[in-house]
Amino acid sequence: MESSLKNKITVITGATRGFGYSIADEMAKAGAIVIITGRTEETLLQAIQSLSSHGQVSGCLCDVREEKQVYALARNTVEKHGRIDLWINNAGYSSAAGMVLDIPPQQAIDMFLANDMGTLYGTHAALHYMLALKQGTLVNIYGAGSNGNASSPTGLYAATKAWVTSFTRTLASEIKGSGVQLVGFSPGMMLTDMLTSPTVIGERAKERMKNFGFVLRFLGKSPQEAAQKLVQVLEKNNKDFVEYRAMKPWTPFLGLLRVGWENLTKTGKRPEFEIHFEQGYTPEI
Repeated sequence: MESSLKNKITVITGATRGFGYSIADEMAKAGAIVIITGRTEETLLQAIQSLSSHGQVSGCLCDVREEKQVYALARNTVEKHGRIDLWINNAGYSSAAGMVLDIPPQQAIDMFLANDMGTLYGTHAALHYMLALKQGTLVNIYGAGSNGNASSPTGLYAATKAWVTSFTRTLASEIKGSGVQLVGFSPGMMLTDMLTSPTVIGERAKERMKNFGFVLRFLGKSPQEAAQKLVQVLEKNNKDFVEYRAMKPWTPFLGLLRVGWENLTKTGKRPEFEIHFEQGYTPEI
């Protein structure tokens, strides 16, 4: 059966690796016409070459922290393809794990610029064209903290994702009935570089990371699995606004059962990871 995403002009920010790359891969397989972004020419070209084996993929250099670059991305896409059907604000990152007072403030600023201002710029860029045509879908990526709960030792990253959630819900109420669909998608814990090669700042965060390998094993999933779910949501959605969370209340329990079975049957694979430790921040007061 042909996917409803076939020939959809799809922009995915931050898609040269990790979850963004997996989204691009699954969208290309579904028949979408995919435009990915990255910050360096080398990684962008490598990703395009790899992804093109599964469909139509092109790319554009873009740093989502730079407003004009994001708008140029949208403008160039419309000039080439005539429209934007799907825009996925995926670009973002977590600089490090640590208690909020141990993380250097500049890292918080950098995360806010990428995770939040990048989402804002992308929203402006996409909706400038979508609202005029009264059609299209905008996807914002949630994450840890998007449920509003305390999220040590990734509290500052979580705060940026709480912002994305509040922003998305507010936007949904403001553009309801416009013809543009809005999706908030929380992919859960994924085995990407952000989790398999984390930086941990401060002694308290270091202590909390003692059981990180076990948590990663029973909660971590491949980014491909999360990307497949996002594609399914996009194929089936007919609502103005929908939110999807991969992490269900029963997910930890099912993860523990799976790990228990793997231990019993000597199957499964322990995720590989390497933690880098740094000293906590001390303000010059």
